[in-house]
Amino acid sequence: MQSKIDCIFSMRRLRFMNIKKVFDTDQDKEIRSIMFDSRKKNPDSIFFAMKGKINDGHRFIDQAIDNGAIAIVYSDEIENRREGIVYIKVEDATLAYVSFCNAFYDYPTEKMNTIGITGTNGKTTIAWIIRSLVAHFDKCGYIGTMGYYYGEKISNSSLNLTTPKSDELFRIGKEMTDYGCRVLVLEASSEGLLTHRLDQVHFTTAVFNNLTSDHMDIHHDMESYFKAKQILFDMLDMDAKAIINIDDPYGLRLMEQCNSIKITYALENDADYKAENVSLYNDHSEFDLIHEGKKYHIITNLLARFNIYNLLAVIAVLNENGYEIERILPYLDHLDTTPGRCQMIDAGQDFNVVIDYAFTPNSFEKVFAFAKSITSDNKKILAVFGASGDRDHLRRPGTAVIADREADQVILTYDDPSTEDMMDILKEMKTYFKRLDPEIILDRYEAIQKAVTLAKEGDTILLLGKGNDEFFLDKNGRIPYMSDKVAAEKAIELKKKGKI
Repeated sequence: MQSKIDCIFSMRRLRFMNIKKVFDTDQDKEIRSIMFDSRKKNPDSIFFAMKGKINDGHRFIDQAIDNGAIAIVYSDEIENRREGIVYIKVEDATLAYVSFCNAFYDYPTEKMNTIGITGTNGKTTIAWIIRSLVAHFDKCGYIGTMGYYYGEKISNSSLNLTTPKSDELFRIGKEMTDYGCRVLVLEASSEGLLTHRLDQVHFTTAVFNNLTSDHMDIHHDMESYFKAKQILFDMLDMDAKAIINIDDPYGLRLMEQCNSIKITYALENDADYKAENVSLYNDHSEFDLIHEGKKYHIITNLLARFNIYNLLAVIAVLNENGYEIERILPYLDHLDTTPGRCQMIDAGQDFNVVIDYAFTPNSFEKVFAFAKSITSDNKKILAVFGASGDRDHLRRPGTAVIADREADQVILTYDDPSTEDMMDILKEMKTYFKRLDPEIILDRYEAIQKAVTLAKEGDTILLLGKGNDEFFLDKNGRIPYMSDKVAAEKAIELKKKGKI
């Protein structure tokens, strides 16, 4: 059997594809690679003059040729053409780029059972758990917020995108098929769908989990946001499966408009996969799964009500793809949970510490609801969070108002300022509080340490926004950070030793 290392090495060997395989041209050129950045040397490559929000690739054609491009795909007229270069005119260079990437890497998603997950919240958790469960039975790949994984852990967090660009996506897909993966689970972001990164992906199953206000800097209104998510389901063949949360009003709309095989899940409405008698604890959850007249009692290490929806989606995906419920039941009480998503920290302390990636009003609602479910009425909820820069600014008042209503104490702290000033962001956040007077501690570790110092037996600390991130994003790029988990554990250890 080919080893993982051999597989990766083979992908780094030269790949060649004749340009005539994709384009209607009589030119006979062997392309060795796809040039995405015209500033970087890339011999025998093809360059696509794509038009983005800011830059127009036509401006960089000469630079691309200087750095090794031997074929140029363009849509606007070109005045100066160079000898020996193949020029191919198309209506849309972006669509041509996606098609070429798929062909260059030999159509990998058509060789796997490819599962797409979309929704505002829960994409990563659903996709991650599907990957971990399928791995008990078949080789399975994952592409999403956590990086990309198959076989043993292989990740490239430098992708920086939930849905990577087409060149990366299909290259990774090719690695996975070479490794022998039979299943690929893929997070489908609305931006990835809108920018055509997924146009050539052959999905056999798609999941819609929910839709709440987010990314309004991109979509501007909820209708546009919904239409972006709908693209995934419009891509499905008639015999593909659409697995939809019908407790969500947008899920109900999708049911009416989707033409593939529809499978439903819910807690409130009657559905193909329904959860009843839900009980939530601070270390596990229990519910009865009703499917096709049968009742299965589920015990899982997943926490919070929103994770019951996530797990229903997971069970539906696996069962509808041939992994019977009876086969997966033994694994549900010790799932490989997603780091930084409703993650409980147990370092021997007598209070709860919960880390969550929550940064939208809807995700704040859910994580505070979970905090209240595990915190006695006479105990306190302490929240530590900030807000990222250069993103949807409507999140800021929304998250602040929820924290003001639900928390007993708030510490505002460092997040990802990007090009903005972090202190300015936090001062703005503070203006949205009416009931509480949040303290601002710029250093995130110091803020977490302060919360740990204040926490008493039975209290709950929420560390929100960064999840398992080990970096901050500022105007200069990534800067290292120990992570909220490490910060909390260090602070708890100091408290146990009486040093704070």
